[in-house]
Amino acid sequence: MLTSLLFLLTNTLPRAAIATAPPTTHATAEPQKEADEFSKRKKEAGKDVSKLWKLYEWCKEQKKEKEAKSTLKDLLKLEPTHKEANIALGNLFFDGKWFENQAKIEEYKKQKVIDEKLAQGLLEYKGEWVPKEDVPFLEKGLVKDDIGNWVDGEVAKKLKEGFVKQDLTWISPAEKENIEKGLWKCGDKWLSLADADKFHAELDQEWRIPFERFNVWTTCERDLVTAKMKRQLDPAIEDLDRIYGVKPSENIDVYILRSLDQYNAVAAGSEEDERQPTEMMGMSSAYNAHLGDIMFDDKFNSTNMGVSYWDTTSEALNKWGVHNVRHAIGQSYAEALDPSSDAITAMLKTGRMDNSYAKKFYAEKKIPAWFRYGAAAYVERYYKDTTLGIGGNPTWTKEWSVANLLKAGGLRPLKQVFECKIKPTDAVDTSKLINETGLVMAFIVDGNCAPVVEKHKALQAAFKNMKDRKTIDEANKALEAEVIKHEVELRKFGGL
Repeated sequence: MLTSLLFLLTNTLPRAAIATAPPTTHATAEPQKEADEFSKRKKEAGKDVSKLWKLYEWCKEQKKEKEAKSTLKDLLKLEPTHKEANIALGNLFFDGKWFENQAKIEEYKKQKVIDEKLAQGLLEYKGEWVPKEDVPFLEKGLVKDDIGNWVDGEVAKKLKEGFVKQDLTWISPAEKENIEKGLWKCGDKWLSLADADKFHAELDQEWRIPFERFNVWTTCERDLVTAKMKRQLDPAIEDLDRIYGVKPSENIDVYILRSLDQYNAVAAGSEEDERQPTEMMGMSSAYNAHLGDIMFDDKFNSTNMGVSYWDTTSEALNKWGVHNVRHAIGQSYAEALDPSSDAITAMLKTGRMDNSYAKKFYAEKKIPAWFRYGAAAYVERYYKDTTLGIGGNPTWTKEWSVANLLKAGGLRPLKQVFECKIKPTDAVDTSKLINETGLVMAFIVDGNCAPVVEKHKALQAAFKNMKDRKTIDEANKALEAEVIKHEVELRKFGGL
């Protein structure tokens, strides 16, 4: 009976009534009470700095390190310069500011130096602070000489060591007295000017004479270069500046031989003399000047430049020398602005110089062929001759060139001129086409046709970034179209 009663009670009472409830202890109730107290005090402190500091002190008394630290941070958000709070957090005081640690101070010191230097107009270059306007020169490896001029670093070193330059050759201090004697260094010998002219008259021993904007490589006599050739090349360079609207960054080279025979020999090269040819297109057979498109020095660096000759052995040849050298420097100028660096680099890697290389070389050009030839032809045939005395006709070159053009059948359709399909195997047509590109260029730069001038300026602007082929092509097409629209004015300008 008793057993049955116990079984009945056990199975009829609610399960919650017989479950064992966890005891309520002081250990679990006390932290909650303290947390509530901290929350209460923090709410009361609000954004009052003094009350937050007292809260911090209470936290320290209660050994609540976590809450103490967070209270200090809240306090410093309101008053970053609070000395006691910063000290309590372990912050360091430097230069009127508080920092979390020494590493932050070092970062601050470094940034302060940078800010001060920048405010002074300085920039950091290879660990040194220099005026920002000096950086472009330093990047080119230039240094300032004793009077503040920018010079090549190697030049400055040589000058400091007492070297002097004779043309492009450095002369040691021990040999400088030979220059004072009027002698010229030719190989290992010092020669008089007359003997030096004979030495440099031979191929591969040419003079290399530097001027302000260009260097003349030549087998001609030195006096011809300095007295006559320079007189033609200086104004030609000025006209080319006007045509392109952008200048080569360095001196350009031009190669002038003393005779037609040398000109042909240099272009063709010589297996017997182990001399490489200078061109791929055969232009030397069709014209008195051409681009040396495969010229390389002894170290196989590209030295592509305009090539021509000035032969003084007859009056007729001597007169042609003026025009020849002008066209050559026109080719040099274009090549200096628009070299085929990728094609040359690829050729040097493979070691192959074949027809595919020639195609790559000219396909890489951004300056249109008609513009390149037109600029060279302008300074050869359509320039204003400023060397004449009183009563001279400065436009005789234009009149002479147009007369030659009329004798050859007149101006072909402008579209064909712009296509500029030079055929070196046809010397007559090559000469005529180059003349025609010169006339077109003369109209562009001297014709005072406002719409054409505007399009020309746009193309000049595009030339300032030779990597942007698309912009150059678009500007060129616009100029071509504008010239074609004004063909009547062009023909009137030319007297056709």
